[in-house]
Amino acid sequence: MNESSQPSFSVDDAFDWLLSTDENRSRDEPDVARSIGDQLQHMELESLPLTLQRRIRDTVGRIRPEKIIEVGSGIGHLSAWLFDCWESDKWCPRQFTMVEAGPKFGMILKRLINRYNADDWARAVVGNWEQISGEAVAWNVANKMNQENEILPIPADCIIIDVGWESQNDCVRAAIPLLKNGGLLLTSEPPVPTVEGLSGDPNEDKRIEKFQEWMDLIKELAKTHKCGFTPLYGGTLVSILGN
Repeated sequence: MNESSQPSFSVDDAFDWLLSTDENRSRDEPDVARSIGDQLQHMELESLPLTLQRRIRDTVGRIRPEKIIEVGSGIGHLSAWLFDCWESDKWCPRQFTMVEAGPKFGMILKRLINRYNADDWARAVVGNWEQISGEAVAWNVANKMNQENEILPIPADCIIIDVGWESQNDCVRAAIPLLKNGGLLLTSEPPVPTVEGLSGDPNEDKRIEKFQEWMDLIKELAKTHKCGFTPLYGGTLVSILGN
């Protein structure tokens, strides 16, 4: 085959492939994740739609990030999908840090780490993400980036943001500088405010304001970063490539 007949693949093609379904993986929810999902319902808490969790699992399993941060881990619903993926692949990241603002969830995440015998490479950090990320950046500056960061595994190969619409914009802004060149940030697009959806919502004005901030943030990032949007049943997966 001569050079002119070789297939060509654009950056967009590669990005689409990166975020596509992995047909070699099970579509079923892992047993541990299913149990955590049931617990979430009893606690009247929400998590990402299963379609987004599954696709994030597929993407992370495909790129095999060495340093990964999950922001907004809750009680570990998405984390369990990832742990199951790595256990099935007989592979694990060098560092996996779960960040959760709720102190009461820290012990639950610790038990999940123990369940997968991941104490050597996984840990849970409790606190405010913007504060923790700022401290990690300051630590790098103070130590001239010649050691492993003691606060977060940065620069990160992958950062997952699942914090809800109220703090999502601030958390994404805080995460972008922590991505390595070519690193991937994954999050869900906040729901578009609609007249029907906001009817009677006491947070109506705030939701509209935050969604406008989200659109402005994406427009700003799109000038310097590769951004992708993958519509799925139940939501849209947003991906941002570090530079």
